[in-house]
Amino acid sequence: MKKTRISKRRWLFLPVETIARELTAKTLLACVAAERGWGIIVGEKKTVRRKQEKLPRGTFIEKSIHPGRIKDIRKAKENGNRVSAWCEEGLNYLNRDDYCQRRLESQSFDALDYFFAWGKQQADDISDALGVNEKIVLSGNPRFDLLRPELRNIFVKSANEIRRRHGNIILVNTKFSTVNSNRRIEDFDYVAFLHSTGKIKTQEDKDLICRYVDLNKRLFSFFQDLLPVLSKNFSNHTIVVRPHPSENHAPWVEKTKSLSNVKVLFEGNVNEWLMAADVMIHNNCTTGIEAFLLERAAISYRPIKDEIVEHQLPNEVSFQAANTEELISFVHHLVANKNSPLQEERDKKVNFTRKYIANIDGKLACEIIMDYMDRLDLPIIEGVFPLEEGLLKVLEKKAKNLKGKIKQQVNTAHKYEYLYYKQKFPGITLTEIDYLLHELRKASGRFLDIQIAPVDENTFCFFRP
Repeated sequence: MKKTRISKRRWLFLPVETIARELTAKTLLACVAAERGWGIIVGEKKTVRRKQEKLPRGTFIEKSIHPGRIKDIRKAKENGNRVSAWCEEGLNYLNRDDYCQRRLESQSFDALDYFFAWGKQQADDISDALGVNEKIVLSGNPRFDLLRPELRNIFVKSANEIRRRHGNIILVNTKFSTVNSNRRIEDFDYVAFLHSTGKIKTQEDKDLICRYVDLNKRLFSFFQDLLPVLSKNFSNHTIVVRPHPSENHAPWVEKTKSLSNVKVLFEGNVNEWLMAADVMIHNNCTTGIEAFLLERAAISYRPIKDEIVEHQLPNEVSFQAANTEELISFVHHLVANKNSPLQEERDKKVNFTRKYIANIDGKLACEIIMDYMDRLDLPIIEGVFPLEEGLLKVLEKKAKNLKGKIKQQVNTAHKYEYLYYKQKFPGITLTEIDYLLHELRKASGRFLDIQIAPVDENTFCFFRP
């Protein structure tokens, strides 16, 4: 393959774990950084981390600093890199203590240059827990840059294609990986899993999580029972069930197999589906906030409530239905009025969200993040891609792949762990990256001189020549 030689510059590394959630936003951040003269590596997290010895020295932005992340941060620093981070789970959490216990590792935080907070609520909670605030940046998250009027048109083409394929849509977003995990291990115990990863340390922690799991177990049944009701009452709509990236699809498929107008689909970015749907139904889910910011109608279905283990923000910005009768009435009204009721009290709701989300308007999160990245003292280094692999490395890779396939055949747990990973990260092609860049150019009028070069498997470089 022809080599691409990229002139000396600073380098930024953006590992991706869940394509549907992260890739578009990290592509936007990469483009903003490339405009400033950076070279940016965007790709599969394990590839970016494992191959960092062969990459130019630079700085990582990690997606989390949960317990155990310090190993990745130390490795990056041992290889001459710097590290900053945000937390993908830092918008919706139960309370400060639970969040900091399960999502915040003080060793990792101490090793960062900067931590980019979703908003003032998260920043204050972290500052109160750790007693520091000098490295916390109120930036917002690039995912929510994409929801703003000046950029959301990136999703229009895909949304139109979704409507062409499926007609009028009622979208049901589920969030039940605690009780319906794609790990598919029959005796998978979410509470025990958190114990094993150091995220539960006290009886109080355990009691709170058990309460959360119990609520989700009951809601899971309510949502399954809701689907035949939606199917019957909205026969001219396609009811699309979109499971959480970490959920097992099988129970949903089984429940809906006799419902001709119900489909279980996990495709593309959730925002294009929100824009395609007449209305979206959720419970306790970030997609309720995303729908609100996109000015799309969302209903929080709450047949049972436990505010101690529910997230306030997605409920506050959604219509709330306590039973199927209320929900059906809301859906009829919203479908007939094409989202217009969402404008009522919108300003009040926007003001409520400001303490949680720093980038509702004003400067893009991507621009704020890069303002801070520009302050770092980093080496100016050339890049040459794709990376070369010697014959020994190629043989080692083939042997490892073969070993993995054998493990999947003889070890059920290993097989399901692999499937769990692949559902979240099915792979990235150059065609997909080119498409995202093309749509970002159209939506923003920027990035016309940004180019892309393959780096390694599922990994690409963004740069301006």
